[in-house]
This record gives sequence, C-alpha cells and structure tokens, in this order.
Amino acid sequence: MNLKQRVMNQLDGKTVDMTPVGCTTTYGVVELMKKCGAERPLADTDPEAMATLALPDELASFEMVKAMGWDITPMSEAFGCGLGVPQIDLQYCFKQHPYAESLDGLVYQDDFLEKGRFPAYKKQFEILKKKVGEEKAIFGESEGAFTCGANLVGTENFMRWTFKRQADVEKILEVTKQAMIDVINFAFENGADYYVMAEPTAGPSVMSPKLFKKFVVPMLSDIAAKTNGPLVVHICGNTDMIIPLMCETGVKGLSIEEGANMKEAVRIAHENDVRIFGNVAAGTTLFMGTPEQVYKESIAALENGTDFLCPGCGIAPGSPLENVQQLRKARDDFFK
Repeated sequence: MNLKQRVMNQLDGKTVDMTPVGCTTTYGVVELMKKCGAERPLADTDPEAMATLALPDELASFEMVKAMGWDITPMSEAFGCGLGVPQIDLQYCFKQHPYAESLDGLVYQDDFLEKGRFPAYKKQFEILKKKVGEEKAIFGESEGAFTCGANLVGTENFMRWTFKRQADVEKILEVTKQAMIDVINFAFENGADYYVMAEPTAGPSVMSPKLFKKFVVPMLSDIAAKTNGPLVVHICGNTDMIIPLMCETGVKGLSIEEGANMKEAVRIAHENDVRIFGNVAAGTTLFMGTPEQVYKESIAALENGTDFLCPGCGIAPGSPLENVQQLRKARDDFFK
C-alpha cells in the first residue's frame, strides 16, 4: 500500500495499515520555506515555488500534498477582493470588499478560472503530478463558497444579512456556489485526488446551527452533487452542534479543531460514512507548545479515533518545524 492508496482508502472507509498524517489546510511554515528554498511571496504565485513548498516529504513527513497555494483567498481575489501584500510570515489579507455597498454587477463570469492565481495553480498541478505520480495523494484547497460570499461584502455585513437581508445572502451564495463547483472540478481535472473547502465563516462561533442548516447545508449538498470527486469541509471552532448537519451534505470528510469532541465526531461521522481529519491544536500547541506537548496531543487524537492525524487548522507560519514533525513520530509510534 503506497501513501496515495492509504489516504484514498481511508477517505473511502476501506481498510488501511495505519492512519495517514498530514495537514488538511495550509502549511506555509517559515522554517519549512527556508529549508526547501521556496519562500512566500514567491511561493504564493510562482508554480515552481508553490510545488517545491508543497512537497515537504523528508522535512515535515506529510503523506498528502497540497496544491493551490498557502491561503484561502483565491476565489475571493478572482471576484475582485483587494488583497494586501504577503510576507514570508504573513498570508494574503483582505484590503477591500468589492460588494460591501452594492451587489450591482455581482455575476459569475465564464472566464473566472482565467483570473487571479488559477492559471498558476494549473501549472502547479502539472508539476506535482510529474513529481509524485500515483505515489501520493494531491488535494486542492480554497475558501468555501460561504466564506467567499462573506469576503465579497465583509464578514460583519454578511453575518448581519443572514438575519436582515436573507434574499441578498441567497443571491451571493448562488454566485459563489457556481464558482466553487467550477473551481473544484478544475482541481479534479488537473490532478487533485480530493478537495478541501475551508469555511471558517460558517462555524458555530459566528452563526447558529439553525442558520447553518438554512444557508450552508443546502449549498454544500448542491456542491457535493455537482462535483467530480471526494470533498472535505473544514470549519473552525467547536463544531459539536453541527457535526450531524455537516454529515448530511454529501462530503466525504470533516476537518475539526481541538475544541470539538473528536471521539463523538468520529462516532457520528462513521455512522454516515464520513471520515474525520484533526485535531492537534494549531494556534496553541503546534505554534507555541513543546514537541512533547504536540506528541501527546497527537497520541490523544489517535486514541480518540481520528481518521487523518492533522492539525486542527492551518499551521501558523512561525510554528517550529520540530513540532510539526511530532505528528508523524506519534503516528509511527502509535502503530508500532
């Protein structure tokens, strides 16, 4: 069983020899960039640098390979969101929300995948496929359609509109949903084995389960029905209240943070033929903790049944590489 077979069999609920190790979202770690010679901001836009940073086999020991950059802004950028200038330790940030004042002109355009960084992503996929072939799974990732919608008008506006301007929220989501479907299928057409939608704006910390069911569940269900491969959705915070709803959408995997109950999430997910990614704390333990603390949390996640041993969210750029390496060490020790 090679690494790709391990990852894809696990995602499909088949028997594997051990739990795969990796990262569900982004891992643009400064120490990793310096060691492999691919630093942002070049690694945000140059396909060769993107591919070099995506293959930290010996350095981070991940068993899946990330395509499509080191942030969750590409769809929003293609829709016209103004972005700040990234630094080696700073991802793209939003400087402008183009539809905050009016939704006039918000349409999905046929040339969407020719905008922003998508042409560079296409080239990166080509490079990655040549380098890993069928040995390792490649995943595409971006912000999800709900988070993209929030970026277009500003998160505070968008969340207020889920109460006061629900028709406008639906209008926005119809546009961003179509973009999401096309972006995911673009990734599969170019070599992705699965796709991760990062939806930090859809979590219980910012919206109720009732609103999640109204806006996010039907949107994700439609996306899953119209795309050509397995999907994973990442939602930040304590997702315990919405795990059953997430499982209704047709996605194959859920990525959860340390605030969620891993053991219960696994139980619910497996009843619905869904797999769980997580949930070593990225913002605290991996970033500021000791290697021993990361190792301990990794063992706990494995004991609680995680299907993919991963950070609970994207790895902070300043995280020590030694901490990141503890994920693989803990997994290997656990299965000895």
